[in-house]
This record gives sequence, C-alpha cells and structure tokens, in this order.
Amino acid sequence: MTAAAPTLAQALDEATGQLTGAGITADAARADTRLLAAHACQVAPGDLDTCLAGPVPPRFWHYVRRRLTREPAERIVGHAYFMGHRFDLAPGVFVPKPETEEITRDAIARLEALVRRGTPAPLVVDLCAGPGTMAVTLARHVPAARVLGIELSQAAARAARRNARGTGARIVQGDARDAFPELSGTVDLVVTNPPYIPIGLRTSAPEVLEHDPPLALWAGEEGLGMIRAMERTAARLLAPGGVLLLEHGSYQLASVPALFRATGRWSHASSRPTCNDGCLTAVRNNTCAPPA
Repeated sequence: MTAAAPTLAQALDEATGQLTGAGITADAARADTRLLAAHACQVAPGDLDTCLAGPVPPRFWHYVRRRLTREPAERIVGHAYFMGHRFDLAPGVFVPKPETEEITRDAIARLEALVRRGTPAPLVVDLCAGPGTMAVTLARHVPAARVLGIELSQAAARAARRNARGTGARIVQGDARDAFPELSGTVDLVVTNPPYIPIGLRTSAPEVLEHDPPLALWAGEEGLGMIRAMERTAARLLAPGGVLLLEHGSYQLASVPALFRATGRWSHASSRPTCNDGCLTAVRNNTCAPPA
C-alpha cells in the first residue's frame, strides 16, 4: 500500500483503482473511497470536494486497507447514507442497500397520492425495520404520514430509534410476525425488507454474507420462511385496498407472487426486478378474511 499521493484527489483515484482490483465495482469503489475520505477528513461526503486539493489524512489509507478485505465502508465509518440522509449503525445492524431506495421511492409516491386524494394522515408500517431506513425516510419525505416500524434485533431497534429522532417515525422492538395487533385492518401501506436468502446460497457479496447479521439474511431452505410470515402479518394489518411493498431476491420473482396469490387474500400480486433484487407489490382484497 502506498501513501505517496500528494493530494487527497490523487489518493482517491489511487484507492479506487486498488478497490476495483480487489473485485469491487467501479461505482461502489468510488463511492466507498469518498465515504472513507470524508470520515478521515471529518466532513460530510457532500463537503468532501473542499478537501480534495489538500493533504491525505493519515487515517485514510488505514480505512482503505480495511476495505480491501471486503469489510463494508459503512461498517468502517459507523454510518451509512440513504437517500441523502445519514443513518447511524452499530455492530450487528444491517447496512442499508441501494435496492431498498427503489421501494422507498415507490412508497413515498403512494403516500403522497393518498394525501392528495384526501387521506390526511395515511398510516404506514415498516416490518423488519433494521436501522429505520425506510420508516425514517418515509417520515422525512411525507411528514403528514403516521409511520410505525418494528424490529426484532435490540441493537437495530436502538439504532433505529436514534435515527428517528426529529422525525415523526416511531420504532418499537418486537417480532414483526405479531406486529401492532391494535392496528389490524386499518393500515394503508406496509413496507418490509425481510430476510429472504435461502440457507446455503452464496450469491451475495462478501460484504453481505460475512458482515451483515445472520438474523437479517437467512430465511430457510427456499428463502421464503419470513416472507410467508410477512404475508400473514400484512394481510392482517392492511385495510381493504391497502398495499404491501416487499423486497425479495432476484431469484424469487416468480415464487413470491405465486405464494401470495395462493392465499386468496390479495387482489393483485406481482414482482418486478430492482437494481439488485426484486420488489413485490400486493393489494389487499375486499373479500377474504384476514388470517387469524
């Protein structure tokens, strides 16, 4: 590892080349080096350009060496940025992923449409909330919405509550399978990014398989165990016509909609690919009784 680059701008180029040589995509390598450099300079990533002509902070190359082992940049610095906002992390807390941004933008558009159509305070629930990524972002972008989230991991729930400060989102620690019984049949929108990787599947990157908490990843032999549970919870929570947005694997684009259609509780269930995975959109029907 060389630290001879005289300016931070040159060090960023050199570090990006080293990360791409280690198997990290060019876009991710550039984003990661900027995040690491901003942390070393003690500035926000958006302010990093003011430091590029200056010297290389001593800690920068230490962070790059760690990243070369495929330790996620977000874990190195202790926080992640999602849709322009900082989310604090902690050991054992899932790192937000870019594919979740597509689902979150869809949810924002749906909530804004509900407000325009005369629902003054639409109710949204985030199941398996992690560090509060979706719940907190929805509360920031649609302040009229009532946003609740639930997370099983105590460490993640604590991080989510910290991230929710100053927003209208309320995060509780608990099991998403039994979430908010007092809200059954009243929720307008449910969002969830549950565990969905089949046991033994190794298609995900080392950053995920070796550093994200197992509780947030593995979901039985088919990867459908927690998705089945979320189908039941969402069907119980949603009002007739309410919508569920559920993140799942790219290898589940057929199996997840089929699972939902087979229950008879959904008037529509279809999946689309996202940048890395898939998203199910399901609409609660008006006829089938919710699960007991």
